[in-house]
Amino acid sequence: MTVLAPLAAVLALTLPAIIALYFLKIRRPTRVVPALHLWPTQIRDRQANVPWQRLRPSWLLFLQLLAAAALVAAAVQPVLPAGASLARHSIVLLDASASMQATDVTPSRLAEAKRQVNAVIDQLGPSDRMTVIAAGPTSRIIASVTGDRDALHRAVNGVTASNGPADLSAALSLAAGLVRSGDDARAYLFSDGIVQPLRSSFAAGLPFPVDYHRVGVSGENVGLTSLTVRTSAQTRAAYLHLQNFGQQVRSVSLEWRADGHLLDVRPLTLPAGQGQDLVFPVPSDATSVTAHLATGDIFAVDDTATAVARTPRAFKVLLVTPGNVFLEQALRLRSDFQLDVVAPAAYKASAAYAMTVFDRFVPPVLPDGPFWMVDPPAGSALAGGPALGIGRVRAVDAGDPLLANVDLQDVHVARSEDLRASTFGRPLISSLQTPLVLVRDEPFRQVLIGFDLHESDLPLRIAFPILTQNLSEWMLPPSVPSHSFHPDEPVTIVPEPGATAVSVIRPDGSRGALATGAIASFAETDPTGLYVVEQVIGGQVQRSWFSVNLFSDAISQLKPPDRLTLPPTRAVAVQATHPGQLEIWPWIALAALAIVTAEWLAFHRGL
Repeated sequence: MTVLAPLAAVLALTLPAIIALYFLKIRRPTRVVPALHLWPTQIRDRQANVPWQRLRPSWLLFLQLLAAAALVAAAVQPVLPAGASLARHSIVLLDASASMQATDVTPSRLAEAKRQVNAVIDQLGPSDRMTVIAAGPTSRIIASVTGDRDALHRAVNGVTASNGPADLSAALSLAAGLVRSGDDARAYLFSDGIVQPLRSSFAAGLPFPVDYHRVGVSGENVGLTSLTVRTSAQTRAAYLHLQNFGQQVRSVSLEWRADGHLLDVRPLTLPAGQGQDLVFPVPSDATSVTAHLATGDIFAVDDTATAVARTPRAFKVLLVTPGNVFLEQALRLRSDFQLDVVAPAAYKASAAYAMTVFDRFVPPVLPDGPFWMVDPPAGSALAGGPALGIGRVRAVDAGDPLLANVDLQDVHVARSEDLRASTFGRPLISSLQTPLVLVRDEPFRQVLIGFDLHESDLPLRIAFPILTQNLSEWMLPPSVPSHSFHPDEPVTIVPEPGATAVSVIRPDGSRGALATGAIASFAETDPTGLYVVEQVIGGQVQRSWFSVNLFSDAISQLKPPDRLTLPPTRAVAVQATHPGQLEIWPWIALAALAIVTAEWLAFHRGL
């Protein structure tokens, strides 16, 4: 045990002072009495006040000395060595993602993690500093390089869990920016280990080691992992998938609602590790449908799923082609496209179409608006040079949003026009020989593909419909996308022409206003459920909807990994840790207060 304020031991001089007070004579007024045997009390007082007499046993003296000794012990601030090894700068990464809401530990994983972090805060020495970072979909510093324990406790206790994933890479990058090479720093990750995969930006390592403190024990969970509404010529139906992620058979009760009205309740039994697909009819006038697991489990975020049932505003799109099933099917995947298909000989320019796709055909006059041009014939306005043999393709910029989730590793092109001299726009997909796909923003968002899709295996890969979706949403973003988003994922909203006010109503009823003059990004999507977008056009309110659901198998599995792969520590980093410290003076001070109270009671009882 060590003390933090040894100079405070000088207060121990109060102990002999208390004893000396018992030797001092208390002056009393003189009284004349006829007989001393009538005043025994006065005689005892005179005898007690004779100075330097032998001390007699006294509970008051004992309690006063004990209280003074306890107060002196508290003043020197004794500390005990604690179990943790702390650096001079401790960086706490507190996982505040969706999975930390699980209740397999009481009351929740996040509450248990906060308890452990608060215990580490109590072990800080007088020269130690701590930074606390809340790791969620977006990481943020909630306490920066401070030794103020009260401020650290308040910051940690104020953290709440989001419904999104934990971006550990962003949290580590934020922490690395606070530490210089050679600093005595160490990071402590309090998490269930259910985090997004680390990015490759940590190849050089971190300037500090990271200790992983696992929180959580169980993966017994049943969750709803997808819900979509599909409309055909005859009917509308919702397709739901629920999954038992645990190792035990689970019986659940599933409630099915349309616009909040209960339509069906189904008891279900799911074997361990198995899932089940269900199909529900959707009323023709329904705006939204909701599935809910009424049987509670340790994770509530994935027990409810919501989907928009109302068909969004449609775009008229024209496909001009001699025949291309791949391209036609890919365009039809957008539920808000009304697709017309014509042969090149039947093409007539029309302003009724929001976008036109030309496949191996170039009209005499290009439309003033968004269009695709696929393999323009030689000699036409947008045609490139003579065809070249290609082979494998590659992304010009793998981080381009237009290539999100587009895997080009196994895509080949037999031959393509030479677009190296083209001034159409910037290259999106390329090869060793020539750019293959060009895009441009001006005068309109347009796409040029230099090869025949039939001379490539791209249409046979999952990358093709995803690329078509990305390009079409970039060229014709829906006013309000009606599909489901993940928590904390931004939603692009394009105000309708003539809209004078645009606002978003969240599932909890709160409202947020958006600008009307330009495309807006609404990012306050952490709560799951149905969002309503209201646009005032010509004095009338027009409503659209989108939903936010967890829909993440990686999070719903919930089983915390025993070990977590973390970036290495740079060799130049200096790591000198010391045992943590547990201050015990508050308890000693509390004991002193109890002794003073006992002395007061003893005095009033005449002991």
